[in-house]
Amino acid sequence: MNINYCRLEVWSEFNLSSSLKASFSLPLFENPRLNVFVKIYGYSAGLIFKTEGGATYYRGCGLNDALLLSGAWFNPLENVKKLGRREAAYIYEFWEAFPGLSIAVNPWDLRAIFYSIFLSRNTSYHANTVRWLHDMIVKAGDEGKLASLDPRVFGRSYQLAQLAEIKPDLDGILDSITPGLELIKSKDLFPPIKAKLLQLPYVGSKTVHAFGLFCLGLTWLAPADRHLTTVVKSMGIVDDRVKMPKKELCMKYDCFTDSDKCPRFEVCLTARLMRDFGVMAGWLQTAAYLYGALYLSRGLDPVGILGR
Repeated sequence: MNINYCRLEVWSEFNLSSSLKASFSLPLFENPRLNVFVKIYGYSAGLIFKTEGGATYYRGCGLNDALLLSGAWFNPLENVKKLGRREAAYIYEFWEAFPGLSIAVNPWDLRAIFYSIFLSRNTSYHANTVRWLHDMIVKAGDEGKLASLDPRVFGRSYQLAQLAEIKPDLDGILDSITPGLELIKSKDLFPPIKAKLLQLPYVGSKTVHAFGLFCLGLTWLAPADRHLTTVVKSMGIVDDRVKMPKKELCMKYDCFTDSDKCPRFEVCLTARLMRDFGVMAGWLQTAAYLYGALYLSRGLDPVGILGR
């Protein structure tokens, strides 16, 4: 049944489908049938993930690539042990809603992942962003050809128009980054990348922090937006004094080495979650976003997060 497939040794409860659908790499995959995902673009195009009988299998790439691209590399149940009792309790609450959720990262297809993040602003990710980017990558096939496309051909949204506007400068920044495994957890590489990207119009702190999380695997980063703010305030994780990161300050200060010098250090939502949740901050943000988007936005609270 699984000839030519390798079994991916994953931690208990790992959920491939949830992890890919929560990732900005989702548009790079097609889901031709239940529990099967085929990578159709860029690095390791043709890679297949599938789940069968509670096991996860892969074909078309090496083990390390499969671990990163699937999300199996990051085990929330192990990393939550590093947290205090209060912080761990919040993680377990979200785990009830999304058991098996992890963070699928991609340090190879940097342009496609940046596009996915940038185009997700102020719109439905699954209804619009995934469709726009899927159409683009089907036409392009790889990073080089994607760079040659005009985003405005693929829709009339202002997100696509803004991407076209910044593309000449963005191309130079992305072309200066060497893709690959060396990017993973590279805290030293992130600050100069962040500073360059933030110089672009329309690129804010949430975008660069998401790039650091989903391309460099910096799970300490919690990309902050109104959805995250609403959820963590409602749960009591933070109080009303907390503020969104400020682009001008993010350009100047490094989140990892000198964030305490930042004037907004004490009240910045991203900095606060980094301090309190450490390597689980990015997972918390991903789970909180999903919960807000899938449930709270529709007046639902299936595991009673807000009532605790």
